[in-house]
Amino acid sequence: MSELGLDQKNEIALRNSILETNAKNRLKDLLFKRLCDSGWKSRVKKRCIEIIRTEDENNTKLDQLEDEVLAYGREIIPEDVKIELLQQISDLLDETK
Repeated sequence: MSELGLDQKNEIALRNSILETNAKNRLKDLLFKRLCDSGWKSRVKKRCIEIIRTEDENNTKLDQLEDEVLAYGREIIPEDVKIELLQQISDLLDETK
């Protein structure tokens, strides 16, 4: 039986802490609120409409639409939102130590 690496132990501890403290829902709610506040949601919606209108002639498949929108959505997440969420996760990790 091999020993778990430090990163694996931290990951397991973080997952357990997230589950025990309901942090997952809090993080998810925070992310959704920050994305909505930043205009991200409306930008993604607008991009979906653009894709559907321009690609309609090419019979865009749902999988293609999903791939393009997911890539676009990830690309435009504001840096301050990423930093805030990473800080929240880091704080959770510190609490589990």
